[in-house]
Amino acid sequence: MKFFFALLSCTFMLPAQTTIKHLNIHDNDFYIITDTYDIYDSKGEVMKFYREENTYDMTHLFNLTLEDKTGTCGARSVEEGSYEIDGDTLTLYTLWERQGRIYDVPYGARIQHYRIENNGTLTLVSSKLYVETARKSFDRSSGMRFLWESPKSDADKKAFTNYIASVEQQYKGTFIFGDDAKALIKEVKTAISRRNLSRWK
Repeated sequence: MKFFFALLSCTFMLPAQTTIKHLNIHDNDFYIITDTYDIYDSKGEVMKFYREENTYDMTHLFNLTLEDKTGTCGARSVEEGSYEIDGDTLTLYTLWERQGRIYDVPYGARIQHYRIENNGTLTLVSSKLYVETARKSFDRSSGMRFLWESPKSDADKKAFTNYIASVEQQYKGTFIFGDDAKALIKEVKTAISRRNLSRWK
């Protein structure tokens, strides 16, 4: 599919609240396209990362949710994200939170580090996460409860192992615990604060 983005060299606004930003890394052209949406009870913004090919076609590499609020004011799931590019290192931050009386949505954070190779491909260097898939008081039957209490039986240990494996598969990362998890959440919140602050400058 042909795109006109090859002619762009700066960030600008298009109708329907779409922005396009051009990057050149290792002589490869990349485009960051952000779109806002407001559908039913979901409202937010998503970033799409593309690499330009020699034919001026675009290869889609990934999406990152920058903001999503789903539900009502009294019960809403919130996802926020941010990205930072330093040389050929791309870091993605994601935070999941709950607002109000909502119980069956995730809470946690993830940091993914990618390296942008000379040929323009992305290599995942690391992905660390901590995710509670529901409120502690809402889910007392799954292996999630062993985030706060020690498994006693073999069945408990298996349930906990299954929970961790399920979260790692769904959210694409390596689960971390304790102080490391607290530090991860703090780092993600700080990165998102930097993003929000830069939007007001």
